[in-house]
Amino acid sequence: MEIAIDKVKEYIIALKNAGNFTLEDIAKFSGIPIATIRNIYSGKTPDARFGTVAKIVISLGGDLNELVGYDKKKEIEVNSTVSLKETYEMRIADLIKSYEERIEDVKALCEVRIADVHKCCDIRIADMKQSFEERLKDQREMMSR
Repeated sequence: MEIAIDKVKEYIIALKNAGNFTLEDIAKFSGIPIATIRNIYSGKTPDARFGTVAKIVISLGGDLNELVGYDKKKEIEVNSTVSLKETYEMRIADLIKSYEERIEDVKALCEVRIADVHKCCDIRIADMKQSFEERLKDQREMMSR
């Protein structure tokens, strides 16, 4: 992996200054020879190996992702957006299912109510028929007298 030496130098200087480290401290922490540290630090090594740079950065508490320009925050935002979308879609699906279940419940309740109305009407019709027949019988008896 190739990283511009100026960027490496800038990043190492920033880490060095943030921790008040000397070049000797960096060599001691990373296990890299002091001469190599000086060459990278001064920019004399235009093609430092990534493994060497990685040891230095890690020994100073740096972040390789930051060095190579990887934006973890952006990945989290993308993942958050994806998960928000998935969450939104799941909630919509749950709401649709819930409403479909409610519709089925309402249909079943309506069918029960309709059956009750039919039953009530049948009883009422039977009562009316009986009442009509009784009145008709009474009228026939009255006429036959």
